[in-house]
Amino acid sequence: MRVSVPPQFNLLALGARIQPQGGELFAARAHRMSSRARLEKSFSVSGVRPIGSHARGTAIRWYSDLDTMVIMRKGEVMWGGKLVSSDTLLRRIVDDLGERYPASTVRKDGLAAVIEFGGSKQSLDLVPGIFVRFNAGRPVFLIPDGMGGWFETSPQVHDRYFEQAHERSGKKLAKVSQLLKWWKHARTPSLPIHSFYIDMTLASCGICLPAKTYANCLRDFFRVLKDGSCGALTDPCGIAGDIRSTDTEVQRQFLLKAAEYAAFHADAALAAEPRRDFEEANRQWGNCLQW
Repeated sequence: MRVSVPPQFNLLALGARIQPQGGELFAARAHRMSSRARLEKSFSVSGVRPIGSHARGTAIRWYSDLDTMVIMRKGEVMWGGKLVSSDTLLRRIVDDLGERYPASTVRKDGLAAVIEFGGSKQSLDLVPGIFVRFNAGRPVFLIPDGMGGWFETSPQVHDRYFEQAHERSGKKLAKVSQLLKWWKHARTPSLPIHSFYIDMTLASCGICLPAKTYANCLRDFFRVLKDGSCGALTDPCGIAGDIRSTDTEVQRQFLLKAAEYAAFHADAALAAEPRRDFEEANRQWGNCLQW
């Protein structure tokens, strides 16, 4: 007789399977160190620091890029008393790294200079930053806005905000974020939702509570996306303005359809659990997360 495993065990097993592995993290850090050495020779750099999913503990195996902020001294980015276009700076960085890594693809992608190393789905994303002020003792930087301009952000402030929400959730928040990032990548093409949007929405909406199951947290996140039409999130830290879910309106509409689909199947999975129809519940979660 076939025994169906309760969905909670499958979700936890998936969470364990998608954790970043030591080998890939070692390789990524080696790439970061070599790119830092190159940039420090070519530009006036005051520091380099990890940011993004890896810094917040929400990265997943194979897919989460290693995001790094390269902090530029102001003299490097000023011309005629004004900041240069962020696109201009990114092109300079891309051209310089292209000489350092001739066998790799180096390109500009929105906010970052991206190095794609062969044999890996991950990339090293280098985001130039310019220090402008402190917020509650933590540094605030200008980074490219993807349109040639600059906008303010503070990785330390946002990471602290996420960590506080993670603690309030009974340390459940990071794992829910990882499951959602698997949802993002477990299809072709990947869903266009930004990882930063996932983390800040989770941290601010209060759906992850110690007494709730991972299944309920996931279902409630899909509902938040659906009910809010995947619209921009006002930065709960009051620094970065509106945090967009996607880059374009077409992508937002695509994401909304995926959120509606996921919410439908999550509801069906949770409806099957009280009947102890775990086979049906797992089938519905499989449709939702494609595990």
